[in-house]
Amino acid sequence: MGALEFLCDIRFHKKFVLPPNPETGRNKPYRVSYSDYGDSTSNAVVLFCGALMGTRLSYATLDQLARAYNVRIIHPDRPGIGGSDAVDLEKRIQTWLEMVPPLLAHLRIPYVSLASHSGGDIYLLNTMLTHPHILHPTNPYVCFFAPWVHPSHTKVMHMWATELLPAPIIGKYALAAKFVTENVIPLAGMSGSLVQGIKGSLLRSNPPPGPVPLAQATTRSRPPSICSHERTNTLALEEPKVVEELRNHITTFLFAETMDGISADAQLFMKKPRSLPWSSPSTLWPDIDCAVPLLSKMINEDGRVGSNSRKWIIDTFHASEDEMVGDKGRQWFDDCWKSDQTSTTSVHSVSSQAAQPPSQKNYVYRSQVVKRTDHNFLLDPVFGASESWLQRVAEAFQIPTGVDNMIQASP
Repeated sequence: MGALEFLCDIRFHKKFVLPPNPETGRNKPYRVSYSDYGDSTSNAVVLFCGALMGTRLSYATLDQLARAYNVRIIHPDRPGIGGSDAVDLEKRIQTWLEMVPPLLAHLRIPYVSLASHSGGDIYLLNTMLTHPHILHPTNPYVCFFAPWVHPSHTKVMHMWATELLPAPIIGKYALAAKFVTENVIPLAGMSGSLVQGIKGSLLRSNPPPGPVPLAQATTRSRPPSICSHERTNTLALEEPKVVEELRNHITTFLFAETMDGISADAQLFMKKPRSLPWSSPSTLWPDIDCAVPLLSKMINEDGRVGSNSRKWIIDTFHASEDEMVGDKGRQWFDDCWKSDQTSTTSVHSVSSQAAQPPSQKNYVYRSQVVKRTDHNFLLDPVFGASESWLQRVAEAFQIPTGVDNMIQASP
């Protein structure tokens, strides 16, 4: 199967229409595009919140790995991105939260695990606070990848410079990214990251639309069930030409569809204007360090009601080289949780994790730094973090994986 044929699979181009809701001031239907891939028959489901330019196609390379671990991934495009209808800037989070339960009901999915990449953490936190009932009734599992932290906490110079830009300039983010991709990169003969060689502070923050490196970055062993592409709908992702072709097609799809929401998300993530909230009107919080205590209170109250039968696990995978949030941002995010919860000891390699004792509270927060990774490519399967994550999702739902079955069948 070729890369274009793979991306044209209907699984990556699903549509759902949310009926009008006058109670929320939405008098028209709302259409959302989403991808539904991995193991379509599994009860272990992830609702994924992508990065700034992480559309429903950007993480398609996880398909084979998700199938190997019997995990299903649902990735909706946010408002004004892909095939999703645009909404006013201040209604982005509200619309997302209104969309989630009906979409899951439409798909007959009772429970999900939540995961996010970069700025998707804002949407994930709001989903946790507003819809905790959609997580697993006994083993709720949440995972952050390279979580976004506002530049006021990170002090990363180029992001700090971006914050100083006027809101209207940041609001043209998608147009600038499209211009660079369609004009500057072809003229310069560039490949890989959209911003390779671009010095502008705004464009330097632009993540590549396809989180796929061009070469294997690790010798981490893969079970045959993961590497094999003899089945249909699979790609030879260990071949650089295939990955290059896949990335190019993802970029083409990205800029061929609606992009206004990308600029809106850029404004949201940078808090431009400053009056723009990160939270929904029903549960207000100005920043992550204020959201975590609300989550902690909710989780502990949930534990008391449920006789402590619901144990939340919250994982964070940090990139070792993260030019978006830096070391300060990484530490600040962890401290948000540690100030309220005794965090487990951070480890510095996916392959060298150790079992950690649970805390006395009803959730455990764990973080780790994944070696030889950056902010954009952290989820690529070759680095191991996404495999660890999918394995933990399967364990939370108590789903036997294809990898387990293969190991058990081995002589």
